[in-house]
Amino acid sequence: MKRPLLAFVAIAYTLSIALSLIIGLTGGFRSPLVGLRFLSMFIPAVALMIVRSVTSEDLRIEWNRLPARYIVVAILLLPAAMHAAMLPVAVAYEGRLPWEDWLTPRADGLYHTPAQRGWGTLTPGGLARHIAVNAVVGLVIVSILAFFEEIGWRAWLLPRLVERTCPRLGVVITSAIWALWHIPFQLSGVQHADGVLPVALALTLPLGIFAAGLVLGWLWLRTESIWIVSLAHGALNAWGQYVFKYMQFVRAPDSIVGAAGILAVLLLGTLLLTLGPPTAPRPGSVL
Repeated sequence: MKRPLLAFVAIAYTLSIALSLIIGLTGGFRSPLVGLRFLSMFIPAVALMIVRSVTSEDLRIEWNRLPARYIVVAILLLPAAMHAAMLPVAVAYEGRLPWEDWLTPRADGLYHTPAQRGWGTLTPGGLARHIAVNAVVGLVIVSILAFFEEIGWRAWLLPRLVERTCPRLGVVITSAIWALWHIPFQLSGVQHADGVLPVALALTLPLGIFAAGLVLGWLWLRTESIWIVSLAHGALNAWGQYVFKYMQFVRAPDSIVGAAGILAVLLLGTLLLTLGPPTAPRPGSVL
């Protein structure tokens, strides 16, 4: 049992480092190859395919398992927790919600959106439709990409660690491995934040990823559904800071606002695992 687990982690880390070197050595986030960063989300699935091919390890996932009562939870849980913490911090610094100027209608009653958005001049209804479509399309696309990550981390690695330890510890270990796996991406510019040095990003962002892993792990243990955890992962990436895409800070430090979101998710994940006892995967449901 140890060898497939170690092989999977080693291959996933090796591929993350290789991709990071390609982008980092050609200019980081300014690299002409930076578009390859989307390949990072396929790495866990590729690593699992390699492990299966060299160890004859099997993977069975019950694709039909989609508990409807968890769909809304998956979509809203992480974004709601982050916004509930970050919005008050932003207001405390700014004195208000600092919406972009173009979100205020002009004298003609219309919204004149920036040229780079490509939305043109919109009525209130048109603006609402564009924002809604942007949100839904973003969620769908990112959830599809997240699916390939979740095949490896939550659908394959987590159940095996649970079998060897216990549900809570399995979630914690998986979250830590997942968080550390992202560090090469942060150091190389695959993951980038304006005004934040790569080293500073690599020292802080993994805590947020670890915290999100606690929530995703709890969702997996509750549902054993690849669709639920993929949707929750997609919602985190697409909607975790969604309203802030339409804001412009003047006084609020991005680092402080972001830290509030990270701490909120860490608290949420800790409470879910502590107060809501997770259930281990049923024997034979995921191998």
